[in-house]
Amino acid sequence: MREHTRLDKEIQETMTKGFPVPEKVKNAQDAAFARIRDMQGSKEISGERKKRGNMIFKICTGLAAAAVVFLVVCVADPAFAAQIPLVGRVFGALGDSLGFSGDYSGYAKPLEKDSGDTGADGTGGEVAVQSENTLYSQTKNGMTITLSEVYCNDVALYISMVLTSEEGFPDTLTDQEGRQSLHLWDSMIKFDFNPQEDLVATGGSDSLDGRFLDGHTYVGVIRSDLSASEEVIDRAGYESAWNNFMLSLGITEQELGEDPAGAHERACQILGIDDMTDESLARVGGPKWEDYKKEVEVPESFKVKLSIPMVVGDKADPDTPEMPEDLRAAYEQGMRENGLGLTDEAYKGFTDEQKEIEHQLFTEMWNGYGQRFPETNEHPNKYENWWAEGPWEFSLDVDKNSEGTVVKEINDVDDNGLGLVSVTKTPFEIIVDDGQPGADYFTVALDADGDILDYGGNSNSSTDTFAIQDRDVSRIDIYICDYIEYMDELKVYYWSEDYEEKKKEKTFKQLLDERALYHKEVVFGE
Repeated sequence: MREHTRLDKEIQETMTKGFPVPEKVKNAQDAAFARIRDMQGSKEISGERKKRGNMIFKICTGLAAAAVVFLVVCVADPAFAAQIPLVGRVFGALGDSLGFSGDYSGYAKPLEKDSGDTGADGTGGEVAVQSENTLYSQTKNGMTITLSEVYCNDVALYISMVLTSEEGFPDTLTDQEGRQSLHLWDSMIKFDFNPQEDLVATGGSDSLDGRFLDGHTYVGVIRSDLSASEEVIDRAGYESAWNNFMLSLGITEQELGEDPAGAHERACQILGIDDMTDESLARVGGPKWEDYKKEVEVPESFKVKLSIPMVVGDKADPDTPEMPEDLRAAYEQGMRENGLGLTDEAYKGFTDEQKEIEHQLFTEMWNGYGQRFPETNEHPNKYENWWAEGPWEFSLDVDKNSEGTVVKEINDVDDNGLGLVSVTKTPFEIIVDDGQPGADYFTVALDADGDILDYGGNSNSSTDTFAIQDRDVSRIDIYICDYIEYMDELKVYYWSEDYEEKKKEKTFKQLLDERALYHKEVVFGE
């Protein structure tokens, strides 16, 4: 009996190293251990003649058998496998696949199941398991969402979670980098220190940065940029001032209501501007967006409410209806009647007037399609998506962790607003305040090796936030370029297939040194 107990303990320690096992899983393990003991007993060598080598081999064989039996149980019962505790360890499970990857073990705080439980602290303590309607775990319509860890630095809030589906997840679209994103549709996050109405979670995007572990389990992270929570915006006041400005130009309320696109175009013509942006309007006497913002300080500790109405996935194989033949034929007939070819090559030679005719015919075709299949105008829809409805509502305490954050005040901005205000580095990202140069410019950052820093994949970051990952960022170079020139020429040079050969003559950094509108080297040190 003592041998059985000792063997059980060794097998359990081997199979559960790094995470403790919840009761349901433990019961299944006990059954597996019993089977292993039976196998072990049939191979026992009696007496004192047992050699140490044979004993080691026997134990190792038992451990291997335990792993096999345990894996068989997991494969046979995916719902059981989903109970293997991931909660408190999602960042580690995602590893390098996370857009803002890195070692979160010293920063992220595992969330407890309820106030009376002992949370995991990275030293093997108990962790929350997935169950219905606890403080950090809720099940709605067969979908369980369990919050795992929370981490907040000076620039962003990260919340990791485990999603489990009783029925299993349908095949889901994989992006160009091999990630399968889920969307927390219309999710909202509310900070208790900001009186503003609910802010859209993850800074305006609803994508989870994560991956499927199996057909029933998805682990992911939402990242909410704190810049949106650091200000209160008088949206109603701005919209009223904007509306009055339009009226002062002779644009009527009826135009604004019935044909806003046409009203905007007419306003641009009156004002002599190319587009209707907040910046361009402010330059010609319109309301200034900055006048309707007030800064709010993020405290060291605060509460967050997270609301998730729906989880949505994109089907790997959409079954959207084909364009009906009669609608396609009407489009092609209209093109022929106007002497227009149907090929891409023909379109390149169209005059502006001919392009307008084609656009009108194309729009009529798709309007007819939308009338035939109105669901295709909705999102989510049954053709392109699958979804699970909640809502899932959570409230959690957050402590800001400034460890590893370095702020470099630059304050080098010219009269046109071109330059740098500051650069902030956390253990996982670099944030550039580039003086808001606007849509005509593009900011790019290079690591110490001269390679482009990424924007964090589908982690919902903006183009002024760069992922550190495993890069050398002891020194970085920040460039501000003409947007069109960068997109059409400069970045093409870097991403070309023969760049390794090209850089022998001229590196990407040397090219940017020649052609960028602004450059600043920022040194952080080792």
